[in-house]
Amino acid sequence: MKADGIFDFIEKKDLTSLEILFNHRENRFFLRGMKEWDDDLEFSKYTTDFTYLDILTQNYRAEGTEQLVADFRELGLGEYLDHIEQLMTEGRHEGIEFFYHRRKNISVAFCKHSVTLGLENRQHVLRAGAMRRHDLNEPEIDVIIDGLNLSRAMTYKNAVAALPYGGCKTVVQCAPVKLDDFETMGFLSYIPDRCRVFVGADMGLDEEMVDVIHERFTRNFIGGTKSPLASTGTPTAYGEFVAIKEACDFVYGSKDLSGKTIAIQGLGHVGFPLAEYLLDDGARLVVADTDPGKVQQLKQKYGLERVSDVSPDEIYTVDADIFSPCAMGGIITEERIPQFKFKIILGAANNQLKATSKEGEIELANKVADAGILFAVDWAHNTGGVIAAAVLWQLQDEATEEQLKPKIELPCRTHFREFLEQAGKTGKTPTELVYDKVEKMVYGGKS
Repeated sequence: MKADGIFDFIEKKDLTSLEILFNHRENRFFLRGMKEWDDDLEFSKYTTDFTYLDILTQNYRAEGTEQLVADFRELGLGEYLDHIEQLMTEGRHEGIEFFYHRRKNISVAFCKHSVTLGLENRQHVLRAGAMRRHDLNEPEIDVIIDGLNLSRAMTYKNAVAALPYGGCKTVVQCAPVKLDDFETMGFLSYIPDRCRVFVGADMGLDEEMVDVIHERFTRNFIGGTKSPLASTGTPTAYGEFVAIKEACDFVYGSKDLSGKTIAIQGLGHVGFPLAEYLLDDGARLVVADTDPGKVQQLKQKYGLERVSDVSPDEIYTVDADIFSPCAMGGIITEERIPQFKFKIILGAANNQLKATSKEGEIELANKVADAGILFAVDWAHNTGGVIAAAVLWQLQDEATEEQLKPKIELPCRTHFREFLEQAGKTGKTPTELVYDKVEKMVYGGKS
């Protein structure tokens, strides 16, 4: 009998959850597998009939590292487990917690990077990072890698934004969530409560779902259409806008975007409001999005002379002063760098560099700099969304837009400009410099 991945392993072992922990001091991995609830448990009744603190089965059992490693190897997954552990080592992750809902075929990986910044914040929540949904047909390892990369970036993003939370990311594989599917929403609500994290709805999950979760399950999901603040996409876009103006001033000697051509990849929750900020400031845009309706909406509002579009594959080679990636990650590759005709690359997409470690990112960032392009790793400037999320989580219904903008402008405008100037003086790339600074905050200068 063979298994195809982590969740197939959980299925065959009749478990509900599995944890892989990495002890950095001892350079050792520990595993814990558990049967924590019965398959007929109704998560639609979460918080009314039970909480994350309850024992949810009369047949609870747990297995430890030695037995689980032997089982992984027996089921033909020894090299797969080794690969996941290698990825965790490269990214300096603390662990991954996997949860599986059999009846609904929902697979959840809660990827934990550093908790250092959250240990002394005197709050229930120790980490902050959004929840993202992937389709069921995506390879499991790609989903895990996405979660690990994003959780690492969240640690650094929270540090740059001076937020007292460690970094994490929750990635989910399931069917699209319907607003009357209380079983799925109850299960997804159980996860942040159980893991002591607050989350927002990332790609693949809707703000309307958060409204239902607030009414029925938990407030540790932040946002929603009834939120006193705009969707976290708009604050992220505002932070990118002020960062782009600083980068423009650093390279061209003026913050004025009039006459500048900016290429935007993706017109989603961040890309579209960012496009509006840039157009209102005088820029001309070349955009690419898989949804032609978004492109048409922008053209109708600002005119064909201000907005043109290309196919998603063509956006990398257009003639533009600035490239702003606001869609998928991993788009800056060694092969693409020679094709770029931009002087600045600055956008809100997560993990723009096609790498899984600090060393890999710095190597690619150096090649971007060698091509004459100003670039800074995304978490150094796309902090507007997590700042908005923290304000929402801390203040709930009392949060206001007036409180938010100064909190975004400090890291995205003032501190970001300082990074650029210091990088110029030291000869380091902004990416290498900000890594030096943030790792002192997270690891206390330890390697």
